[in-house]
Amino acid sequence: MPLVLSSPSQQATIQIGRILGTCLPRGTFVALDGILGAGKTHLVKGIACGLDEGGWAGLRSPTFTLMLSYHGGRCVLHHVDFYRLNEAPELPGEILEAMNSDRDITVVEWAGIWREVWPDRYIHIQIDVEDDDKRRITIEDPQGVCPDMAKALEEFVAQPAEA
Repeated sequence: MPLVLSSPSQQATIQIGRILGTCLPRGTFVALDGILGAGKTHLVKGIACGLDEGGWAGLRSPTFTLMLSYHGGRCVLHHVDFYRLNEAPELPGEILEAMNSDRDITVVEWAGIWREVWPDRYIHIQIDVEDDDKRRITIEDPQGVCPDMAKALEEFVAQPAEA
């Protein structure tokens, strides 16, 4: 069942990411989708902060570099962006390796472009713009990768999960 969160501000989106970063286990693949300006990179900044990545404030979208890796936290965070890859014949090997790592956390923006390359175990996050700063963040964890996530994020829940 998806977890639906409400973020009233950019700071709240970063806070949601921070909470996620504290509870995501090593080896997690996070598929992140949303329109331009939805707050995907802000969420990733929060995840980096939750991983104790000291350079999280300088984190930027890897749109042109495809992948940036941050090594200062409790595990390596790979931040990937598929935005420019919708016509590429194949993913570079280092990105595929990061996506399938059992020791690192990999977050891919615009992940829906290439859903067929997702690992079997993933968390999917969709960010939808509701108005100027307000966001609806829907998190699906079909394999139970992060069992403590719902409890950790309860203050942001927009609607209870269906029974």
